[in-house]
Amino acid sequence: MATEPPTSVRHAYSTATPSDYSVTIGSTESPRFTAPTSSSPGTSIFVQPAVLTNASLTPGMNVTVRVFINNVTKLDAWEYKIKADTSVLKAIDADVTPYWETQQSQGKGSYIIQVNATQGTDFVYWVSLRQPNGVIPSLTTNVPFQLGTATFRVLKTTEDTPLHIVTYQEDPHFGTLLYDTSLTFIDYTPQDGAFANLRAPWDLNWDLKVDIVDLAMVGRSFGATSGTPGWDPRADVNSDGKVDIIDLVLIASHFGQTI
Repeated sequence: MATEPPTSVRHAYSTATPSDYSVTIGSTESPRFTAPTSSSPGTSIFVQPAVLTNASLTPGMNVTVRVFINNVTKLDAWEYKIKADTSVLKAIDADVTPYWETQQSQGKGSYIIQVNATQGTDFVYWVSLRQPNGVIPSLTTNVPFQLGTATFRVLKTTEDTPLHIVTYQEDPHFGTLLYDTSLTFIDYTPQDGAFANLRAPWDLNWDLKVDIVDLAMVGRSFGATSGTPGWDPRADVNSDGKVDIIDLVLIASHFGQTI
């Protein structure tokens, strides 16, 4: 963590001093953890749902995503950072799962949750840390295990905005870091999420990509008009009350795109 205090800290249960839980990499400050030097192949950290599409999530409402880890051995300490477009989503909260609450209440570890804004970029950022001379039961799992949640306030409609897991390569000071019980860095593969509350007309099944599925949906309704058998309003891409070659051309012109 950086040596400067966060803008806001919702939970701060650690009995450690700031230097005890510093994970600053590449600075003059001596980090508590070793720098990234080794890896544990196959570990992934990801946002769920991977694609969150919901037209009812209008501006002013909150949306919560979950952060999972998979295929990890002896996970002991970590932090993750999720970055979003601040014109669309504003980070407002983060939380832990009951498992980590239990570890905290039993005095087996400590954590800090931080919702911050730096240089105009909001992020949610959660840290689990061992206490000095303390022990946190490590986590070993080959199935997805939830680390925590992140909540954002919806500011406007969007056809797609990423929920990006920032890596340590992108941000050595605040990027996502995983360590095992020997304080050795665990390499990982990040998997971003995405949010949309407005469907692009050519993304008929609203999976944030234009592919053969969308073409097939137009094909199934081809020739239909509003109210006739086979009519699917989503296939009427240009909203002229009929499904025809123009709708196919519109889909084809965006084919292969991610929204």
